[in-house]
Amino acid sequence: MGLFDFLFKPGTPEMKPTGAEQLPEYLQKAGANLVGAAQDVAQEDYVPYTDPRLAAMTPAQLAAMQQGLGMKGVSTAQMTPAMAAMQTATGGPTSAQITGYMNPYMTGVADIAAQKMRDQSAIEQQKIAASAAQAGGLDSTRFAIQEAERQKNLGTGIADIYAKAQAEAYTQGTDLAKFAQEQGLKGAIGQGTLAQQQQNLGFADVQNQLGIGQLVKDENQKALDLAYQQFTDERMHPQQQLNFLAGIMNLDPNKAGRVEQAMISQPSFFQQALGFGASAANIAGGLGWKPFG
Repeated sequence: MGLFDFLFKPGTPEMKPTGAEQLPEYLQKAGANLVGAAQDVAQEDYVPYTDPRLAAMTPAQLAAMQQGLGMKGVSTAQMTPAMAAMQTATGGPTSAQITGYMNPYMTGVADIAAQKMRDQSAIEQQKIAASAAQAGGLDSTRFAIQEAERQKNLGTGIADIYAKAQAEAYTQGTDLAKFAQEQGLKGAIGQGTLAQQQQNLGFADVQNQLGIGQLVKDENQKALDLAYQQFTDERMHPQQQLNFLAGIMNLDPNKAGRVEQAMISQPSFFQQALGFGASAANIAGGLGWKPFG
């Protein structure tokens, strides 16, 4: 049964307004039925909304959060080589590192050069001895000085050969150690940079997943909001019908206990009722009810 059928059904108690003005009987019945309908609506039990109101996080969002929790910055294992290489480069190569890069064959080369010098010195010694023999012992002091000078030159020359060879080996070892150190530093820095880039890509992936997940969540939220709105519309439908009918009759169902007073306190109602009669009759007639037929 619709509200119009309920309002204009026969057998409803009459509502008699006080005062000289009398409403048509069908409006009196409709007003009384409107009050009854409003009371029925007011006495309805509260119906809670049991479906979810907020959209849950999507699988993409949950996966992104889990991935983000696993990314705790560049790992120590990835950055330690770079830090160690930087510290080493600051202090330069150590003696042990330089020795490791010295040419092991440099000593052999020096040995050959020293042996050549000994051979030349031996030839010179033979010449001095031959000269001394020819002199028959004369001017022995001069030959002794020449021999001493020869031995001195031999010792100094051999020492110079080994010193020069050692210096060259050390210089070469230092250069090679520095080069290796620089290459190691570049490699370590490259490793650290690569680790940082990988981390940035990981963060970007997390952001993308969160964004996609948020789009899906927003659509889910729209569906939940629509369902709640439909529930609210359905619950409010009887009240909206009452308000519509009360507007037509110029009655307020919220003042159901004071219908007579409402009718008297609103002079415009009766004045409008005369003009409203034809409209109400047309509306009621359109719904299949004929108050005067």
